[in-house]
Amino acid sequence: MSDQRLAADAFQLLQLLRDPGRVRDLRLGDWDKLVRLARRARLLGVLAQRIQSRAEDLAAVPDCVRGHLDSAIVYSAHRVHLLRLELAALSRVLPADVRVAVLKGGAYIIQDLATARGRLPNDVDLLVSRDDLRRSEAALLAAGWEAQAVDDYADRYYREWSHELPPMRFPGHPMEVDLHHTISPVTGRLQPDRALLFADLQEVAGERFLVLHPLDQILHAVIHLFQDSELVDNLRDLVDIDSLLRTYLRSAEDWLALTRRAGRHGVERPLWYALHYCRKWLATPVPDGLALRPPPIAMVQLMDWLYPCCTLPRLADQPPTIARGIAERLGRARYQWLRMPPGLLLRHLGHKSVRALRWRPAAQHRAE
Repeated sequence: MSDQRLAADAFQLLQLLRDPGRVRDLRLGDWDKLVRLARRARLLGVLAQRIQSRAEDLAAVPDCVRGHLDSAIVYSAHRVHLLRLELAALSRVLPADVRVAVLKGGAYIIQDLATARGRLPNDVDLLVSRDDLRRSEAALLAAGWEAQAVDDYADRYYREWSHELPPMRFPGHPMEVDLHHTISPVTGRLQPDRALLFADLQEVAGERFLVLHPLDQILHAVIHLFQDSELVDNLRDLVDIDSLLRTYLRSAEDWLALTRRAGRHGVERPLWYALHYCRKWLATPVPDGLALRPPPIAMVQLMDWLYPCCTLPRLADQPPTIARGIAERLGRARYQWLRMPPGLLLRHLGHKSVRALRWRPAAQHRAE
């Protein structure tokens, strides 16, 4: 299947996400691809919620498709329930005097944002100050949570160079817990203002956990996608950003506050990319004339090729194209380059290479 055909199918999904009324124009063959693409992008529940919110759109959906939409909504509700159970368990064991914020999907859920509807939470992301990190980790370990197995190098990587500890899980619990002390790797090219993040944490009525300031929630999603990810299969993150922008920004003053906040955190370029693709792909109502300096034109052209190749979902039974394979490798290289300074990156890649060479003979020996 050609790159153009794959892109056309993915953009049909984008059109349906931003305008569910388009269901009335779809044929059964279109639905076959759309359901599979949405499921691969972890957006089927989101799409189902948007369609089912309007009776006239739902009536245009074939019966054989409604079952897929209904099951996606049920599965999303199940995952949300599991996340709430995990938060309740964490609330009982974390020190009462420690300020703990929930990040990303968990935050959207406890605030009951539209962004959470149909979402599939994978894990629980918590944020505590660096001073409270050890005490919070000790409380979880004492209560039965266990750190996922990592070697000494990986453990050091997490604790000295990353923005979170090694993942933890309580035996038998389906949700993993990631304990953060900031929202971007400490060795990364961009360093958000931690003092500003913690100073503006917000309470949620009836909840033990805090959340980031609304503008910081937007910027965290932006950083996670365009600064701290490989860009591969991350369309859901862009859909989250679009939803957060529509939820929180209602006036020109709100947009001005967002750009100023991005300046204080030093993340104007990731925000520029996020707004560029939100407007281009999801028709997000981004106003003209925002005080954000665009990247060099060559970088924009490169990203306009790289980002769609990496991010737009493909049908699982279609092998990746050559262009996508190249783009995904470049996306991973970009991720590592933004995450570490050159010296540390060379050291990290050297360690990985040596480890791979040692593992390969051992794996061959086990196979024999």
